[in-house]
Amino acid sequence: MIDYKDIFFKVESSLQDYCSLSEEDFKNNFGYYKTYENQDLKDSQYYERLVEVIFYSGFKAETVDKKMPAIKSYFSDFQSVAEYDESMIIKIMQDEQMIRNEKKISACIKNAKIFRNIVEKHDSFKKYIDTFKTEQSFENLMLFKEELQYTFSFLGDITSYHFMTDIGLPVLKPDRVITRIFKRIGLIESENQLLKTVIHGRKFSQETGHPIRYIDIILVTYGQMGNDDYFGLKDGGICLGKNPKCNICGIRDFCNYSR
Repeated sequence: MIDYKDIFFKVESSLQDYCSLSEEDFKNNFGYYKTYENQDLKDSQYYERLVEVIFYSGFKAETVDKKMPAIKSYFSDFQSVAEYDESMIIKIMQDEQMIRNEKKISACIKNAKIFRNIVEKHDSFKKYIDTFKTEQSFENLMLFKEELQYTFSFLGDITSYHFMTDIGLPVLKPDRVITRIFKRIGLIESENQLLKTVIHGRKFSQETGHPIRYIDIILVTYGQMGNDDYFGLKDGGICLGKNPKCNICGIRDFCNYSR
Protein backbone atom coordinates (compact mmCIF):
# COMPACT_ATOMS: atom_id res chain seq x y z
CA MET A 1 0.00 0.00 0.00
CA ILE A 2 1.35 3.43 -0.97
CA ASP A 3 1.76 5.84 1.92
CA TYR A 4 1.20 9.08 0.03
CA LYS A 5 1.18 11.15 3.20
CA ASP A 6 4.55 9.86 4.39
CA ILE A 7 6.17 10.25 0.97
CA PHE A 8 4.98 13.82 0.56
CA PHE A 9 5.91 14.83 4.12
CA LYS A 10 9.46 13.57 3.55
CA VAL A 11 9.73 15.41 0.22
CA GLU A 12 8.42 18.63 1.77
CA SER A 13 10.65 18.29 4.83
CA SER A 14 13.78 17.56 2.76
CA LEU A 15 13.10 20.52 0.52
CA GLN A 16 12.61 22.84 3.48
CA ASP A 17 15.84 21.64 5.09
CA TYR A 18 17.80 22.02 1.85
CA CYS A 19 16.61 25.40 0.61
CA SER A 20 17.91 28.66 2.07
CA LEU A 21 14.49 30.04 3.05
CA SER A 22 13.55 30.61 6.64
CA GLU A 23 10.64 28.55 7.97
CA GLU A 24 8.38 31.60 7.66
CA ASP A 25 9.48 32.41 4.10
CA PHE A 26 9.05 28.77 3.10
CA LYS A 27 5.48 28.79 4.38
CA ASN A 28 4.75 32.10 2.68
CA ASN A 29 6.40 31.47 -0.70
CA PHE A 30 5.19 27.92 -1.16
CA GLY A 31 1.96 28.51 0.73
CA TYR A 32 0.86 30.98 -1.93
CA TYR A 33 0.14 27.96 -4.13
CA LYS A 34 -2.42 26.68 -1.65
CA THR A 35 -4.77 29.46 -2.78
CA TYR A 36 -5.05 28.46 -6.44
CA GLU A 37 -8.25 26.44 -6.11
CA ASN A 38 -10.12 29.38 -4.62
CA GLN A 39 -9.17 32.04 -7.15
CA ASP A 40 -11.78 34.20 -8.78
CA LEU A 41 -10.13 34.78 -12.14
CA LYS A 42 -11.16 37.35 -14.72
CA ASP A 43 -11.37 36.46 -18.40
CA SER A 44 -8.11 38.30 -19.06
CA GLN A 45 -6.36 36.24 -16.37
CA TYR A 46 -7.51 32.95 -17.88
CA TYR A 47 -6.12 34.05 -21.22
CA GLU A 48 -2.85 35.24 -19.68
CA ARG A 49 -2.34 31.81 -18.11
CA LEU A 50 -3.05 30.15 -21.42
CA VAL A 51 -0.38 32.33 -23.01
CA GLU A 52 2.09 31.54 -20.24
CA VAL A 53 1.57 27.79 -20.61
CA ILE A 54 2.23 28.01 -24.33
CA PHE A 55 5.45 29.98 -23.95
CA TYR A 56 6.78 27.81 -21.11
CA SER A 57 6.13 24.65 -23.11
CA GLY A 58 9.44 23.10 -24.18
CA PHE A 59 11.52 25.98 -22.80
CA LYS A 60 13.50 26.34 -19.59
CA ALA A 61 11.50 28.24 -16.99
CA GLU A 62 14.32 30.69 -16.32
CA THR A 63 14.46 31.57 -20.05
CA VAL A 64 10.75 32.35 -20.19
CA ASP A 65 10.83 34.20 -16.87
CA LYS A 66 13.30 36.71 -18.32
CA LYS A 67 11.10 37.28 -21.37
CA MET A 68 7.77 37.40 -19.55
CA PRO A 69 7.52 41.23 -19.34
CA ALA A 70 7.74 41.44 -23.14
CA ILE A 71 5.32 38.53 -23.59
CA LYS A 72 2.76 40.19 -21.35
CA SER A 73 3.15 43.50 -23.15
CA TYR A 74 1.87 41.87 -26.32
CA PHE A 75 -0.51 39.23 -24.95
CA SER A 76 -2.25 40.63 -21.88
CA ASP A 77 -5.60 41.48 -23.50
CA PHE A 78 -7.29 38.79 -25.58
CA GLN A 79 -9.67 41.32 -27.14
CA SER A 80 -6.76 43.28 -28.60
CA VAL A 81 -4.75 40.17 -29.52
CA ALA A 82 -7.73 38.79 -31.43
CA GLU A 83 -7.34 41.73 -33.83
CA TYR A 84 -3.63 41.11 -34.54
CA ASP A 85 -2.74 40.55 -38.18
CA GLU A 86 0.35 39.39 -40.07
CA SER A 87 2.07 42.74 -39.66
CA MET A 88 1.81 42.39 -35.89
CA ILE A 89 3.40 38.95 -36.02
CA ILE A 90 6.31 40.46 -37.95
CA LYS A 91 6.65 43.24 -35.37
CA ILE A 92 6.69 40.79 -32.47
CA MET A 93 9.21 38.56 -34.23
CA GLN A 94 11.56 41.53 -34.58
CA ASP A 95 11.49 42.32 -30.86
CA GLU A 96 14.70 41.02 -29.27
CA GLN A 97 13.06 41.05 -25.83
CA MET A 98 10.56 38.43 -26.99
CA ILE A 99 10.75 34.68 -27.39
CA ARG A 100 10.73 34.81 -31.14
CA ASN A 101 8.96 31.56 -31.86
CA GLU A 102 6.45 32.15 -34.63
CA LYS A 103 4.41 29.02 -33.89
CA LYS A 104 3.85 30.07 -30.28
CA ILE A 105 3.07 33.66 -31.26
CA SER A 106 0.61 32.58 -33.95
CA ALA A 107 -1.02 30.11 -31.56
CA CYS A 108 -1.60 32.83 -28.96
CA ILE A 109 -3.26 35.03 -31.58
CA LYS A 110 -5.43 32.19 -32.87
CA ASN A 111 -6.38 31.29 -29.30
CA ALA A 112 -7.35 34.89 -28.55
CA LYS A 113 -9.93 34.72 -31.33
CA ILE A 114 -11.26 31.40 -29.99
CA PHE A 115 -11.22 32.71 -26.45
CA ARG A 116 -13.18 35.80 -27.46
CA ASN A 117 -15.83 33.64 -29.15
CA ILE A 118 -16.19 31.48 -26.04
CA VAL A 119 -16.61 34.53 -23.80
CA GLU A 120 -19.18 36.03 -26.15
CA LYS A 121 -21.15 32.78 -26.18
CA HIS A 122 -21.01 32.00 -22.44
CA ASP A 123 -20.63 35.52 -20.94
CA SER A 124 -17.35 34.50 -19.28
CA PHE A 125 -14.69 31.81 -19.51
CA LYS A 126 -15.58 30.69 -15.97
CA LYS A 127 -19.15 30.02 -17.07
CA TYR A 128 -17.78 28.03 -20.00
CA ILE A 129 -15.77 25.86 -17.57
CA ASP A 130 -18.85 25.46 -15.36
CA THR A 131 -20.77 23.83 -18.21
CA PHE A 132 -18.49 20.80 -17.84
CA LYS A 133 -19.33 20.39 -14.11
CA THR A 134 -15.72 19.40 -13.43
CA GLU A 135 -16.30 19.32 -9.67
CA GLN A 136 -18.81 16.48 -9.99
CA SER A 137 -16.56 13.72 -11.35
CA PHE A 138 -13.09 12.89 -12.60
CA GLU A 139 -14.71 11.88 -15.89
CA ASN A 140 -16.06 15.41 -16.36
CA LEU A 141 -12.63 16.79 -15.54
CA MET A 142 -11.05 14.63 -18.25
CA LEU A 143 -13.75 15.61 -20.74
CA PHE A 144 -12.85 19.24 -20.14
CA LYS A 145 -9.18 18.39 -20.62
CA GLU A 146 -9.99 16.77 -23.97
CA GLU A 147 -12.08 19.78 -24.99
CA LEU A 148 -9.22 22.16 -24.21
CA GLN A 149 -6.81 20.10 -26.25
CA TYR A 150 -9.21 19.97 -29.18
CA THR A 151 -10.23 23.64 -29.04
CA PHE A 152 -7.01 25.55 -28.45
CA SER A 153 -3.87 25.65 -30.54
CA PHE A 154 -0.58 24.46 -29.02
CA LEU A 155 -2.25 22.59 -26.16
CA GLY A 156 -1.12 18.98 -26.06
CA ASP A 157 -1.41 16.26 -23.44
CA ILE A 158 0.93 17.87 -20.91
CA THR A 159 0.17 21.53 -21.64
CA SER A 160 -3.59 21.02 -21.33
CA TYR A 161 -3.02 19.57 -17.86
CA HIS A 162 -0.64 22.46 -17.14
CA PHE A 163 -3.31 25.01 -18.00
CA MET A 164 -5.87 23.20 -15.85
CA THR A 165 -3.43 23.19 -12.93
CA ASP A 166 -2.74 26.90 -13.30
CA ILE A 167 -6.41 27.87 -13.31
CA GLY A 168 -7.07 25.93 -10.11
CA LEU A 169 -8.59 22.66 -11.29
CA PRO A 170 -7.65 19.54 -9.27
CA VAL A 171 -4.94 18.06 -11.48
CA LEU A 172 -1.18 18.42 -11.45
CA LYS A 173 0.85 18.85 -14.62
CA PRO A 174 2.56 15.56 -15.47
CA ASP A 175 5.73 17.15 -16.80
CA ARG A 176 9.11 15.45 -17.08
CA VAL A 177 10.10 16.45 -13.53
CA ILE A 178 7.10 14.89 -11.80
CA THR A 179 7.00 11.80 -14.03
CA ARG A 180 10.71 11.26 -13.35
CA ILE A 181 10.15 11.36 -9.58
CA PHE A 182 7.09 9.12 -9.76
CA LYS A 183 8.94 6.57 -11.90
CA ARG A 184 11.92 6.52 -9.55
CA ILE A 185 9.72 5.74 -6.54
CA GLY A 186 7.69 3.14 -8.43
CA LEU A 187 4.37 4.93 -8.81
CA ILE A 188 4.51 4.65 -12.61
CA GLU A 189 6.39 2.29 -14.91
CA SER A 190 6.96 4.79 -17.73
CA GLU A 191 7.34 8.55 -17.86
CA ASN A 192 4.77 8.48 -20.68
CA GLN A 193 1.99 7.46 -18.26
CA LEU A 194 0.47 10.91 -17.94
CA LEU A 195 -3.01 9.94 -16.75
CA LYS A 196 -1.61 7.58 -14.12
CA THR A 197 0.67 10.39 -12.94
CA VAL A 198 -2.32 12.74 -12.62
CA ILE A 199 -4.28 10.11 -10.65
CA HIS A 200 -1.40 9.62 -8.22
CA GLY A 201 -1.13 13.40 -7.85
CA ARG A 202 -4.79 13.55 -6.87
CA LYS A 203 -4.20 10.82 -4.28
CA PHE A 204 -1.36 12.83 -2.76
CA SER A 205 -3.79 15.72 -2.43
CA GLN A 206 -6.55 13.57 -0.94
CA GLU A 207 -4.27 11.85 1.59
CA THR A 208 -2.40 14.99 2.74
CA GLY A 209 -5.30 17.44 2.60
CA HIS A 210 -3.15 19.84 0.60
CA PRO A 211 -4.49 21.50 -2.58
CA ILE A 212 -3.07 19.82 -5.64
CA ARG A 213 -1.31 23.00 -6.83
CA TYR A 214 0.72 22.90 -3.64
CA ILE A 215 1.55 19.22 -4.25
CA ASP A 216 2.62 20.18 -7.76
CA ILE A 217 4.93 23.07 -6.81
CA ILE A 218 6.65 21.10 -4.02
CA LEU A 219 7.34 18.15 -6.34
CA VAL A 220 8.46 20.32 -9.25
CA THR A 221 10.81 22.35 -7.07
CA TYR A 222 12.15 19.13 -5.56
CA GLY A 223 13.27 17.87 -8.97
CA GLN A 224 13.86 20.99 -11.07
CA MET A 225 17.15 22.30 -12.39
CA GLY A 226 18.22 25.95 -12.25
CA ASN A 227 18.61 28.75 -9.76
CA ASP A 228 15.58 30.23 -8.03
CA ASP A 229 15.92 32.80 -5.25
CA TYR A 230 12.18 32.81 -4.61
CA PHE A 231 12.33 29.14 -3.59
CA GLY A 232 15.73 29.45 -1.96
CA LEU A 233 17.62 27.24 -4.40
CA LYS A 234 21.04 28.10 -5.81
CA ASP A 235 21.79 24.93 -7.74
CA GLY A 236 18.46 23.30 -8.40
CA GLY A 237 16.38 20.89 -6.39
CA ILE A 238 17.19 17.44 -5.02
CA CYS A 239 15.79 14.74 -7.32
CA LEU A 240 17.47 16.06 -10.48
CA GLY A 241 17.58 14.29 -13.82
CA LYS A 242 21.37 14.08 -13.73
CA ASN A 243 23.44 13.85 -10.55
CA PRO A 244 20.53 13.81 -8.11
CA LYS A 245 21.40 14.65 -4.51
CA CYS A 246 20.45 11.22 -3.19
CA ASN A 247 22.40 11.66 0.04
CA ILE A 248 19.96 14.32 1.26
CA CYS A 249 16.79 12.95 -0.38
CA GLY A 250 14.07 12.15 2.14
CA ILE A 251 12.48 9.49 -0.05
CA ARG A 252 15.59 7.52 -1.01
CA ASP A 253 14.20 4.47 0.81
CA PHE A 254 11.32 4.45 -1.68
CA CYS A 255 13.54 5.09 -4.69
CA ASN A 256 14.89 2.63 -7.26
CA TYR A 257 17.27 5.10 -8.92
CA SER A 258 20.47 4.05 -7.18
CA ARG A 259 19.59 0.39 -6.69
